[in-house]
Amino acid sequence: MAVPLAWRNLTADKRRLAVSTLGIAFAVLLMLMQLGFRNALVDSQVEILRWFKADIVLVSAAKYQLNVMQPFPRRRLYQAAAVEGVASARPVYLALQEALWKSPEDRSTHRIRVVGVHPDDDIFHEKQLADQLQALWQPDAALIDTDCRHHIGRAFTGDSTEVAKRKIHVVGEFKLGTDFLVDGSAIVSDRTFLNLFPGYRAADPLLNRVEIGLIQVAAETSISELVIRLNNELPKDVRAMTRSQFIGIERNFWMNESPVGLVFNLGTLVGFIVGTVICSQILFTDISEKMPQYATLKAIGYTNQYLRRVVMQQATFLALVGFLPGVAASWCGYRLIAYLTGLLMRLQVGVAATVLLLTIGMCLVSGWFAVRTVLAADPADVF
Repeated sequence: MAVPLAWRNLTADKRRLAVSTLGIAFAVLLMLMQLGFRNALVDSQVEILRWFKADIVLVSAAKYQLNVMQPFPRRRLYQAAAVEGVASARPVYLALQEALWKSPEDRSTHRIRVVGVHPDDDIFHEKQLADQLQALWQPDAALIDTDCRHHIGRAFTGDSTEVAKRKIHVVGEFKLGTDFLVDGSAIVSDRTFLNLFPGYRAADPLLNRVEIGLIQVAAETSISELVIRLNNELPKDVRAMTRSQFIGIERNFWMNESPVGLVFNLGTLVGFIVGTVICSQILFTDISEKMPQYATLKAIGYTNQYLRRVVMQQATFLALVGFLPGVAASWCGYRLIAYLTGLLMRLQVGVAATVLLLTIGMCLVSGWFAVRTVLAADPADVF
């Protein structure tokens, strides 16, 4: 039976194995946290879009990002509803810059996102949220996100506070989470929305400035064909797209057009480089101390190919051993950050698999550099 030399080399010194594992785990933790922040940035931004019940989304032609306010006339929804194949067209109102929330705890003010909807409109997938919309018929009523950031002060059902310097009553709760621009969210009726933001009343007494239109498609109607029909028949100041396309535009903005996505990608690259350096130091040190043994193997006839395989196997084992504690530490970090910030920090299988491949890659790169030392070993020089 073949002796598992690579595994024996790795586990011969338990103290060194522990230190090596911590070094690789640190690199794994660094990469996973960077990718976690990057994905939380994108997932948190589009989470509210996933909550909307819509086959097609109608937005201003100038709108390129959800939290940039670019309203369009409400009459465009009436025109859309008249297009063959449209079952319903519902408005959603958004306010961000003017939406100042007063903390019920210390009375400090913070900016949140306020979403205005008609209480009778069936526009949310979340059943718990949809069941609470009728409570918004009450004057100055609001549903509050309890996963907001702690520093803005949390409110619960039965509490009263202020939004935009107007008293509101909390009649329900939901769990949405925050993003990099929004510290919390509130959902109100379209009538309350108009009362909270008098600027809308002055400009459009009938609340004609819609931020997002949610369109449901009639049965047996092709969504893609209806998108084309809407874009052809509606004025060019609006554009229709599927909900997934709208989410894709939002993701693309943060991943490719915003510098934030680039920063976290560079952070992942730094983690890879740090891990490569750490792994190289581990392998070089171990090989240097075992040079007499490697030279002996060469002297008794073992080929360079065999020695190369031993070093690369040891590098792979090192990657796998260090990956597991790195994932465990990252999972704890994700949970803590999600609790403290409300961001959607999720340890996704795809992200973990990507980091596993990066970890194995950085260890194999290190092994490729380290193996040259073994191949250069001359038994005559060593002895």
